[in-house]
Amino acid sequence: MKLKNVESFWNSNPCGSLHEEDKYINQSKIPLYADFESYKGKKVLEVGCGVGVDGIQFAKVGAFYTGVDLTEAGIRITQERFNLSNQTGILRKANAEDLPFSDGSFDHVYSFGVIHHSPHPERIVDEIYRVLKPGGTATIMLYNKTSFYYLIEVKIIRKLFFSICHKENLCRKMFALFGKQKTLRFETFREKLAKMKAINKAPTNDEWVSMNTDDVFCPIARVYSRRDARKLFHKFNSFKTSVWFIDKDHWFLWLTFSRIIPLFIEKWLERNLGWFRMIQVKKTGSGRFRGVYSH
Repeated sequence: MKLKNVESFWNSNPCGSLHEEDKYINQSKIPLYADFESYKGKKVLEVGCGVGVDGIQFAKVGAFYTGVDLTEAGIRITQERFNLSNQTGILRKANAEDLPFSDGSFDHVYSFGVIHHSPHPERIVDEIYRVLKPGGTATIMLYNKTSFYYLIEVKIIRKLFFSICHKENLCRKMFALFGKQKTLRFETFREKLAKMKAINKAPTNDEWVSMNTDDVFCPIARVYSRRDARKLFHKFNSFKTSVWFIDKDHWFLWLTFSRIIPLFIEKWLERNLGWFRMIQVKKTGSGRFRGVYSH
């Protein structure tokens, strides 16, 4: 997978292009994990600023914010949002696998749902380690391999469902129950599978995961268990992780569970089988962990 493919896709589909209010309602724990207020007066780097939703929050509390993104579109939109919000920050188009900053430049690095889309995530982690000051911290979100969404929906339910895609009328009616957006997703999904079938190629497991995360044509997306994540961040002397987020907009989950399970079970699922694996690491040196994490 070439970096150019990743850049092209995200340039056309800027990450985080939701309304700010919607993001913090549907993903309500972001402020808790990001812990924006704790970084007042600190030098913060965001790897993959998307459209600047979280970056603005860092700037508002008085952090010295720098945001990088692989795409021109992300930087342009983020700059416009910063201007409209009357906030200041440094924004640069950059490849996170080769960050344009000196060693030990930042107190904190933040990256929400970006690293797992890289052809070489280990290079990004090495760069994060390099640009952090001794005692500096990083907060990272990766997709969780031990999540309900991955283990049940992606690996089982979606494969079963799309095995009957040749029954076009049935599939159209089922998708139509969940609105135009889902119908359009079905059409593009069928289109991609048809192209693969035409060249006698079934999607690999990695391709299937990528097709079922951010977009049907997402070039690459990875999932991580706790062990995988610890291995990825092996250079850091301190490591904490927890999982959260059950996406009710994923219609299989919504249809099957959301209306019938008690709230306490839903919360248990989120704590143990959530889709977002939050990581916090600390580079050797002085400093302390912030936010809410389990070991």
